[in-house]
Amino acid sequence: MTERKSRLEDEIESWKGFPSVLRKEDREIWESMIQKVRENFGEAIERSGKPLTTEPFFMALLLEQQRVINSLLAELESLGVKM
Repeated sequence: MTERKSRLEDEIESWKGFPSVLRKEDREIWESMIQKVRENFGEAIERSGKPLTTEPFFMALLLEQQRVINSLLAELESLGVKM
């Protein structure tokens, strides 16, 4: 008996046509973002209680982007760059 894919993996699979038409460098960014979502937010998406995972999927992408932004802002601040 095969194990059922997670809701997150089902959601990612539903987007398979999108990255297939991206330029190579954008496809690499997509894959990196998807991997970060899996690592950092997979459990939250699975437990979201949402019947569809698109909304939590996008929220996870936004949270991951904000993590990167916050990290970059902190790095700039530590370098004495005024914003």
